[in-house]
Amino acid sequence: MSDAAALPLFFTRVVGVNPGPHGALKLDRGAGYGFAAGSATIPLGLGEVALAARHYPVVFAGGPAPMPVALVGLDEGGNLFVGPDGTWVAGAYVPAYVRAWPFLVVEDPQRQATYVGMEEGAACLGTETGEPLFEDGKPTRVLSEAVQFCAALRENLAAAASFARGLDEAGLLQEEEAQVTFTGGGSARVRGFRLVRQDRLDQVADETFLDWRRRGWLGPVYAHLHSAGNWARLVDLAVSRGGAGRGGAA
Repeated sequence: MSDAAALPLFFTRVVGVNPGPHGALKLDRGAGYGFAAGSATIPLGLGEVALAARHYPVVFAGGPAPMPVALVGLDEGGNLFVGPDGTWVAGAYVPAYVRAWPFLVVEDPQRQATYVGMEEGAACLGTETGEPLFEDGKPTRVLSEAVQFCAALRENLAAAASFARGLDEAGLLQEEEAQVTFTGGGSARVRGFRLVRQDRLDQVADETFLDWRRRGWLGPVYAHLHSAGNWARLVDLAVSRGGAGRGGAA
């Protein structure tokens, strides 16, 4: 069992997937996204930044280890894209980190090994409905595909972290905050995120710029910059949830 304090977003108790205790478990992908309702940000892998930027503001999480994230809420109130019934807003891209639930790749530094873990109490796991994880003690196609997806996500998140670190080391990321005021009453303040400074991007040395192009970083950079237009969608969703009039962000 993993320490909850050290676990990544959404996870509270992770156990290794094992055919012994979990041989009868089934995965029900129709259980919804209620587990993601409380988070206003979702980590993004490098390869999905451009796609996520079509639907959400893509910003960089603050702190010593910046990371590209999809901004799905305006404050600590949670995820505006998850409805009361656990459904995701129709047509909006669902980040890979969310789709990987309830599985993740766990690193065990003491054994110098990795294994596949899961949130044992997840609503999508049970013995009544869904597709089995094991048959005759062996992983089914469903579990094998989930493991492959988690492994690919792990690499993509690592690439995203390297990307964000490179931008930060080049001095491009700046701490920002946004104050959202609703004309129908109320406001929300979003803090603790960073944005790429366009003026600093224009000053990056040519050799660095070429290196970023080889690494596939330029597309995500410009997708991040263009995603600023999606703040209005967040405001509209917040208004529809709160029943207020249209608002604006400053």
